[in-house]
Amino acid sequence: MLAAVIIINVFISLVCFYIAGKIWRMGRTIALCEARITALERCSTNVLAKSPNFFARKQQRAHQLRRNYQQLEWQLQQLQQLLGLLGLGRMLWRRRDRPLR
Repeated sequence: MLAAVIIINVFISLVCFYIAGKIWRMGRTIALCEARITALERCSTNVLAKSPNFFARKQQRAHQLRRNYQQLEWQLQQLQQLLGLLGLGRMLWRRRDRPLR
């Protein structure tokens, strides 16, 4: 009878040690995940803290590019008009040089 109680206690102790080992490994895994999540949070906080200035600069740059593009479009229209006038002048010049029949 005493042997049965000792065997049962040893078995219960082994099961408890097994469960304790599993819980200890799970705790290490959770601690590692916590450290990684904390590092990710720190990185994302740094990035997001800088993002308003980043987006403001990009928005300002986009506005400046739109202005430059509009100015270039205007210059292109002026150049096209000038080339049209030169073509018209050239055509009229050729007509002037033709002999009359």
